[in-house]
Amino acid sequence: MKNLLFPELIGEMAKRGENQTTLAELLGITTGSINNKMAGKTKWTISEMALISNYYNRDKEELFKRNEKY
Repeated sequence: MKNLLFPELIGEMAKRGENQTTLAELLGITTGSINNKMAGKTKWTISEMALISNYYNRDKEELFKRNEKY
């Protein structure tokens, strides 16, 4: 993944060999929707952030901290 807007989330996905399809399936949304969220075009909902944080067993504030360079 080229997008580094959410480096902690991307790092967790990489550790497990997962991709945006994994998140889409977890949340029950399309990969296009995940792509838009990862690119910062649409916002994550609180429930989406909670599900992903629980899945990776990470604090949502850390996991969804934005890299402001992007």
